[in-house]
Amino acid sequence: MTWVEIEPPFQPLFSRSGWNSFDEVVAHFAGGSAREHKVLVRPVTISNPAGADRNVIGERRLDVYFKQYRFAPPSWRFWRRASKARREFDNYGALAALGIPVAQRVAVGEKRDALGRLHSAFIITRAVPDSRTLVEFAARRPKEAVRRQLTNELAELTRRLHEAGFFYHDLVWRNILVSGQDDPRLVLIDCPRGAFARFGQRRNQLRDLASLDKSAAAHCRRSERWRFLVRYAGEGAAHEQARRLARACQDYRRRRWPEDWRGK
Repeated sequence: MTWVEIEPPFQPLFSRSGWNSFDEVVAHFAGGSAREHKVLVRPVTISNPAGADRNVIGERRLDVYFKQYRFAPPSWRFWRRASKARREFDNYGALAALGIPVAQRVAVGEKRDALGRLHSAFIITRAVPDSRTLVEFAARRPKEAVRRQLTNELAELTRRLHEAGFFYHDLVWRNILVSGQDDPRLVLIDCPRGAFARFGQRRNQLRDLASLDKSAAAHCRRSERWRFLVRYAGEGAAHEQARRLARACQDYRRRRWPEDWRGK
């Protein structure tokens, strides 16, 4: 049992290229390396010479990322449950609807056996142009004004996620891209574990904030990490509220990652 879902802007390109089934997509995008990796992440450039499609996707070359999960034998873990690829695809759609900058969806697919056990799944997203992870960007020692801008932007994005009831569950700097040089902007990627949650919101909130702080501890001054929490708490919040949040994040980090904790 297989299925493939292609986003409407990319359907003409896939149809013309003969990528209409799960196996056809995997054969092209995974190449000969599909059987060598349980999880394969591969950049691929698609040539798009047809002028008719150029008006749809905006350019003649399309840079994408192909991510495939493989299970041998097929996994009962995802029986009657969406694969990680499917969840990430759906999460991108939900976050984009909230106005959160995320990687653009291209296609997703699953392959299951007759019992419904997951054999393989893939997701294709459009590459974010002129981008690097936030870790790589911070290593270049950007100017103070840029650091402040991105700190504020990250705080606002995180607050908007949490106000909508969405929690990333892996909100670390390697899953945040900085796009552009003159006017850099943040883009969120790699969110198969994220979900909307009605219960346990405080715990989920602290996990996201503590994950961000764990990354920030290696690259940011304490004053910058404090400014992030103040901005996250909101302009009308008292500083005491931000201080309680800071203490809670530190406590969470100490409990969750004791091997990494050095009072940072």
